[in-house]
Amino acid sequence: MAQRQATIIYNPASGRKGKRTERVNEMIRLLAERGIEAQARATTAPADATRLAREAIADGANVIVSYGGDGTLNEVIQAMVESDATLAVWAGGTANVVARDLHLPADSQRLADIIAAGKTERVALGIASQSLESGVWSLESKAQINKAEQATDRGGTNLQSNMQISGLQTPDSRLQTQRYFFMFAGIGLDASIARGVNGKLKQRTGEFAFWVSGIKHLFGWNAEPFTVEVAGRTYESAFTLVGNGKSYGGNISMAKNARLEEGEFEVFILPRYRRNLRYLLALMKCFFGKPEKSGATIVKSSRISIDSTNEVWVELDGELAGTLPMTFEVAPDALSVIVP
Repeated sequence: MAQRQATIIYNPASGRKGKRTERVNEMIRLLAERGIEAQARATTAPADATRLAREAIADGANVIVSYGGDGTLNEVIQAMVESDATLAVWAGGTANVVARDLHLPADSQRLADIIAAGKTERVALGIASQSLESGVWSLESKAQINKAEQATDRGGTNLQSNMQISGLQTPDSRLQTQRYFFMFAGIGLDASIARGVNGKLKQRTGEFAFWVSGIKHLFGWNAEPFTVEVAGRTYESAFTLVGNGKSYGGNISMAKNARLEEGEFEVFILPRYRRNLRYLLALMKCFFGKPEKSGATIVKSSRISIDSTNEVWVELDGELAGTLPMTFEVAPDALSVIVP
């Protein structure tokens, strides 16, 4: 068996303040005791985790440990698809729904044992596709994309150096961009809540900051409707969740039958209501594990198209990713993940 080499990609600013570097050094020691050579690379800017993971794989790392929240993990997986590297998820951020879905501990000792055991599972990922004219990805600006295009034209850095961009064109010749997501894509209400989160409060209190933003939305949010095309039908919605896995933030269950190893999404489509209190009541049903009683339409599909004439935001794995229109598709058997 080839020597296992691990690289820990971590976000020093993720989650609440703590002795993050010390914990990383401890993990390096624990892995070494288990015969795994490990090093660490800290992020310093948005999209850094994608670059660092790509460089680590090129340097021979066959295990990538993502230490941080779901946003850090989302950046890491952009570099891992179609590679031979295996992903290990180490919970350390504001929200850790992927670690929760995979039943992976935050405790360093227990996680080191699981990584050393080397049990893996192949999982599907979601792909969100967007045209440049419909908005911008949260981690990339149009200026950065144009710069990358110019570098490619000169024979320099590949256009995919910082984000996944397909070579396909839309019928009206607009360049399509693609971004993978691990657990879910949220359109409408929860993306608006994510936009309203106070960064300092998030740093201090974690998920509580999202609840504060959500409560504020009860009083001041104006729902912007959009249309969801799925399984041959069209729905009007103010909030839709495209679930690749079953977990969601704050122990809320909207896609409780979604499975990471399957090749289908579970799609939770909540209609537009005249009163915002109705959204709270619907989410309370989900909090108690009964999304089927929330008033939402719940369907299974491997492809969803969502469009709007309004400015409706989208989040992927809890991070803002731009505005509609977007298409969401399953990438089956996309990634190897370490599991207990």
